[in-house]
Amino acid sequence: MKPEPSLSARSAPHPSAPLPVGLGAFGPGARIQHYELIRQLGSGGMGTVFLARDTRLGRRVAIKLLHSKDAQFSQRFILEARTTARCSHENIVIIYEVGEAHGSPYMVLEYLQGQPMDRLLKSSPRLPPSRAVELMSPVLRALSCAHAHKIVHRDLKPENIIVTDAGTIKVLDFGIAKVLQGDEHGAETDPRVLLEGLRLLPPPGRMDQSVHLTRQGALLGTLAYMSPEQWGNGVGVDHRTDIWAVGIMLFRMLSGRHPLEPLRGPQLMVTAMMDEPMPQLRAVLPDIPGELASVVDRCLLKPKEQRFPDALAVLRALEPFLPGRFIPDVGVDESPYAGLGSFQEEDSARFFGRARETAALVNRLQDRPLLAVVGPSGAGKSSFVRAGLVPVLKRSGIPWESLIIRPGRDPLAALASMVAPLVTSSPTLEEDLRKQQQISAHLRREPGYVGAVLRARARRERRRIVLFIDQFEELYTLVPDAAERRAFTACLSGIADDATSPIRVVLSLRSDFLDRVSEDERFMAELSPGLFFLTAPQQDGLRDALVQPAELAGYRFESPEMVDQMLQHLETTPGALPLLQFAATRLWEARDPGRRLLTEGAYQRMGGISGALATHADSVLAGLSSQERALARAVCLRLVTAERTRAIVSMEELRELTRDTDALQRLIEGWVQARLLVIQTGGSSGSSVELVHESLIGSWPTLKRWLDEGQEDAAFLEQLRAAARQWQAKGR
Repeated sequence: MKPEPSLSARSAPHPSAPLPVGLGAFGPGARIQHYELIRQLGSGGMGTVFLARDTRLGRRVAIKLLHSKDAQFSQRFILEARTTARCSHENIVIIYEVGEAHGSPYMVLEYLQGQPMDRLLKSSPRLPPSRAVELMSPVLRALSCAHAHKIVHRDLKPENIIVTDAGTIKVLDFGIAKVLQGDEHGAETDPRVLLEGLRLLPPPGRMDQSVHLTRQGALLGTLAYMSPEQWGNGVGVDHRTDIWAVGIMLFRMLSGRHPLEPLRGPQLMVTAMMDEPMPQLRAVLPDIPGELASVVDRCLLKPKEQRFPDALAVLRALEPFLPGRFIPDVGVDESPYAGLGSFQEEDSARFFGRARETAALVNRLQDRPLLAVVGPSGAGKSSFVRAGLVPVLKRSGIPWESLIIRPGRDPLAALASMVAPLVTSSPTLEEDLRKQQQISAHLRREPGYVGAVLRARARRERRRIVLFIDQFEELYTLVPDAAERRAFTACLSGIADDATSPIRVVLSLRSDFLDRVSEDERFMAELSPGLFFLTAPQQDGLRDALVQPAELAGYRFESPEMVDQMLQHLETTPGALPLLQFAATRLWEARDPGRRLLTEGAYQRMGGISGALATHADSVLAGLSSQERALARAVCLRLVTAERTRAIVSMEELRELTRDTDALQRLIEGWVQARLLVIQTGGSSGSSVELVHESLIGSWPTLKRWLDEGQEDAAFLEQLRAAARQWQAKGR
């Protein structure tokens, strides 16, 4: 039997294959209840998968039609699928509905867009320990949930695990193998007799490890991942069968090979020979951490009673090897938090809260040469790429080199300064600068030059290169010449010109500047398919970013309530991640080293996140000249309503405060960098500005004093703004 089709449109095999006998009535446009079939995604020995639309709820779904008209089988399948549907977990594919159509059982599942894990392993056959554990942890959480509902997968393998475009890992086909198991109470059967009876032995030279064993029409599993008990007649198969499959997958991820390689197909029946232990991981991979190797080896013990008792026990044993967990390189007095600054590549061990987004971006990089990480100010775009994406690429088992530049006021010079050391070695600084100037001039004439240099380097060094253009919006804030901007984007187009190239270009771009990219139509067309929107972390991500760096340094928070209070304060904050890092840094400075605690007392003394932010605002204000302070006061007053709530004010309205628009722009940009203001993409009025958090209005004494002094003015200005809006709305 063929491997089951994925629910992912990208990886669906043979989408135009003819329908199996009995399913000819189902094709594009056909209806099953209130589902309309769109197209076939794939077909295997067990069933055919269609993409369909739910006409009631207006969503796309996947429908799997099974190749059987046996009434008893259909009834058992539907009962089992309904049981599986009650197992709700974020890492298990959702089953919406089950039923029968034209005598064939079917199930309706969520439609997943992504790629199966086996494709990921083909591109990176040997993974570093942290990446392998990171991929397997969601699978183990899914298994733990399923096993608690007395559901055993029995056919766990990389083909049945999807890494979605959003970075989530989903396990498919829970419970189906159990339904198809057949008689579980017969006598033990020697694997050799079973194979001969099935006549599954393929011709010489055509051993395929993906071949399934079948008896009485029942699927027993995939040979390469079957446990010893599955090689008999299925007697004694329970949740520890899935733990065996986890061990096989981990062995393959870490070593790049199956533990019984070069055996293939039915040759793998040696798995059932209980007196022959499985090879140990360190015999194949001597440099693997001993504790990790022991976890894998225990999963592959042939007597199932000696394996881990459950999936949760495996997960707990693997957790110390998650990214950042086993790198105790934080110094005694070194803060594990980044404060208001960006994380750098060397901070990857303490960068938490973005694992899902990182996995999603890594997947997108496989088939997109040009990507833009787009998000509002304060979303942590630079940190995400520098401390999240780049280290994961370098730990992937594939040689990666990272190059980072900012456009600045002379973007072509920035590219030239990156390229010059790659093409020449100048003995003096003067010659080096002269060479950069020559390259910069050359780029205007030949924008494809940088791409040619980088591709030649990648081929010569046998590695891949990721070029990160940080703060891409500087191209529009600092470069007034449109021709200069087009010359720079032409160079980027020449670098990221094809998905088969070893070069990837990643930009970080503030969302309020996204519309400016359209001035270069060609570049916008190339960039549009690679837009990756980075939103604020979810609460779980913020919790990881707060708690795990402290744990890495050997500290903990004094109480869970303290953590909840901090997260609740940031729940609706646009720039939540840097503010959390800032408050945690202040808390670290007041830590209790004796008890190794971040204490509630210290948190209250600094006034919570609001108090820490107010102190920071005063320090930023102190660095301004008297003229800049006066402008800052006017801006802050305009950003607060008469009811003392945050006002969302357009940049156009703020420009009315002064004739020196350059000074205003510098002030706004500086305060955005200091995380006191955020800029959002506006509607017809363009970009808008607001205070980073409501708490500044009440907890920053300086702003409170300004508001008290100008209370009457604030009310009058609010009335005037309302009147002006009404006047314009009525055509003046």
